[in-house]
Amino acid sequence: MFSEFENSDQIQLIATDGLVDFYPQFLTELEGKVLFERICSTEKFDQNEIVLFGKKIKVPRLEAYYALNGETYGYSGQELEVNRFPSYLNELRLRVEQKTGQYYNALLINYYRDGQDSNGWHADNEKSLGKNPSIASLSIGATRRFEFKHLANGTRQKILLTNGSLLHMHGAIQHHYKHHLPKMTGLAQARLNLTFRWVQPSTLNQ
Repeated sequence: MFSEFENSDQIQLIATDGLVDFYPQFLTELEGKVLFERICSTEKFDQNEIVLFGKKIKVPRLEAYYALNGETYGYSGQELEVNRFPSYLNELRLRVEQKTGQYYNALLINYYRDGQDSNGWHADNEKSLGKNPSIASLSIGATRRFEFKHLANGTRQKILLTNGSLLHMHGAIQHHYKHHLPKMTGLAQARLNLTFRWVQPSTLNQ
């Protein structure tokens, strides 16, 4: 499905208290469009619930989770349903591994249906991800704004995540920063965010 397109245009967004690298054109515009349409037409998404301040609320986006060997993953009091990797997403996983130099056994896809779907301030610091997780985040579909905030000094870093771009968070970034995808007024188009990660086998996230 994917071409041999390789882009050496790597931008280091954050290099202090963690690492964030950005590849603006990891996929071509056409590859991103084809992948978006295939995922939307073949994969099953759920709107899950999380526990916030003791109450269950619906997550403001849709989700689908995949694991190579049944590795379980969850956050905020929920455990996601585990799906097997389709061959085309496994092929993409290998391509992302080649770019980042990291190994991934799991994939969480977030489906933001329009600008009202969002993801609040958080760090990907669940125990099941290990001490310094490597998370490769591929964006396809609509462009959305993404922000980092340093926990100690409050400094922020903003970036537009465009169709086909890859954001690689690694090192100690989850210890020192939070990140979020805010709502976007007037946006009717959808975006998919494919986050590749390594989940410890047989470890339940509490």
